Amino acid sequence: MDPVEESKPSTLKPNNGNAHASDTEMVKGEVGIVGQLGMPMKRKFNFLSIVAVGYNISNSWVAIAASFAIAIQSGGAVSLLYGIILVTFAMLCTGVTLAELASVYPTAGGQYHFTSILASRRWSRGLSYFSGLAAIFSWICLGASIGLSGTNALMAIIIRWQPTYQPRTWHYFLVFQLFNVAIVLYNAFITNRTLWVHNIGFLLSISTFLVITITCPARSGVQVNSQEIWGTLINGSGGWPDGISFLTGLSTPQFMLSGLDATLHLAEECLEPERVVPKAILATVLVGFLTAFPFSIGIIYSTSDVAESLSTKTGFPIYHIWEKATHSPAASTVFMASLFLISCVAFNAVHQTASRLTWSFARDEALFFSSKLSSVHPTLGIPLYALLLDGILVLLVGIVYVCSSTAFNSFISTTVIVAQISYAIPSFLLILRRQDPHYLPSARPFKVPHILGYIANAVCVIWALVLTVFFCFPTTLPVTGGNMNYAAVVLVVMVLIGGGNWVWFARRFYHGPRLEG
Repeated sequence: MDPVEESKPSTLKPNNGNAHASDTEMVKGEVGIVGQLGMPMKRKFNFLSIVAVGYNISNSWVAIAASFAIAIQSGGAVSLLYGIILVTFAMLCTGVTLAELASVYPTAGGQYHFTSILASRRWSRGLSYFSGLAAIFSWICLGASIGLSGTNALMAIIIRWQPTYQPRTWHYFLVFQLFNVAIVLYNAFITNRTLWVHNIGFLLSISTFLVITITCPARSGVQVNSQEIWGTLINGSGGWPDGISFLTGLSTPQFMLSGLDATLHLAEECLEPERVVPKAILATVLVGFLTAFPFSIGIIYSTSDVAESLSTKTGFPIYHIWEKATHSPAASTVFMASLFLISCVAFNAVHQTASRLTWSFARDEALFFSSKLSSVHPTLGIPLYALLLDGILVLLVGIVYVCSSTAFNSFISTTVIVAQISYAIPSFLLILRRQDPHYLPSARPFKVPHILGYIANAVCVIWALVLTVFFCFPTTLPVTGGNMNYAAVVLVVMVLIGGGNWVWFARRFYHGPRLEG
C-alpha cells in the first residue's frame, strides 16, 4: 500500500459559534485532542493573560530598539517610520485572516491545521506539513533572535561600564548559550507556577516604553528638521536603488510583530479560545503599533545625528542615543537593563509557545520521535520533550553567531520570511474556500465582510512574496563575508532538513486534521 494511504487523517468538527472550543472534537484514531498520552493541557489563560503573552513575544518597541541599525542604515527615519505604517497594515490583514480561522478551528496547530483543513485531500498533507515546518522554523529563529538581542543588551552594559574590556565573539556565544539554557530550565520547572510573570513583563514593557518615549525627546534639547525626517530617504546601502533599500530596511518594522501566531498555539490552554484568541491576535497588532510608532518618533526626535550611533563601541546603537538624549549614563543603563529583563520574559514566552507548536506537530506524527515529543509530562504539565528539542535547536542555531557577527540580521530576516510563508498558505486557500460555509461557518464568533476578508487574505499572500524576495537581499553593497545576508542559506538548510524528515518519516505517518462530512 502507498505510504500516503496508510496514514489516517484527523477529523475535525468546526466550531459553529454555538459551542465553546472545549466542545470541539478532533479525533485521531482513538486519540483525542489531548495528545497521544491522553493528558490535556490545563486551560489557564484568560483574555488579558493571553494578550500579555502575545505582546511579550512581539514587544514591538523592544524589537525596534534591538534592530534599529538595520532600518537606519537602509533608509533612515523614512524607512523606519513609514515602514512601521506599511508593516502594520500588512500584519493587520494577516491578523484578520488568522483570527477568522482561529474562531472556527482553535487548536495548537494554528496555521498548519488551517492548511490541512482548507486544502483539497490531494494537497492537504504536503501543504500542511510545509506550513507547519515553516512555523516551527520561524519560532526557532525567533528564539535565536531574541536570545541574541538579550545577549547583546547585557554585553553592551558590560562594555559601557568596563571600558578596558575587549569582547570576543565567543564571549557573546557563551552568554547566549547560558541564557538559552537558563530560560529552558525556567520554562520547564517554574513557568506554570509563575504565569504572573507574563503580566509583569507586559507592565514593565509598557511603563518603560512610556518613560523612554517621554523622557528622551524632553531632555535631549536637540533641534531636528522634520522635513528631513519625514521626507528624505537616506540610502546607506552603498548601491541599491532607493526602493530596494527601503524594502530591505523593513526587516526592523516587520520584526516588531514577529510571533503574531503565538496565541494560536496556546489556544488549547486558553479559556473560550474561539472568542479570546481572535481578539488577542488583533490586540497584539494594535498595541504593537501604538508602542512602536510613538517610540520610533521619540527616538528620531531625540538625536541630531542618528548615523553616529551606528559606530558606538557597545554595538547597541539605541544605547548611545539614550545616553546622549538623557545626558545620563545611569538613566540609559536603566533603560538597557529593563530591555534585557523584557527580553528574558519574551524569550521564556517564545520557548513556551514554540514547544506547544512542536508538541502539536508531533501529535500529528510529523516528526521523528513523535511518541515522545507529543507527550505531556504528568507532573510538570508541559510538553517537556518538545521544549527540550526547541531549546537544543536554538542552541545549534546560535553556533552560527560564531561564524558571523551579522548573523542576528539574518535570523531576523529568516524569522519573518518563514513565519509569513506559514500564514500565506492558509490565506491563499481561504481565498478559494471563503464562500463555502462548510469550511467557514457563517455563525463563527469572529467574522468580517467577504470583501474585507478577500482583501486581508490577498495582502497576506502578497506580503509573503515581498518578504521572501527582498529580505534575502544583503542590506549593503558591495557584498562581503561580513555583511552577507545569510537568510537564503538558512532557508535552503531548512528545506533540506524538512525534506529529509518528510522522506524518511512524515511521508508515512503524518496526518493533519480534516473536516468530517
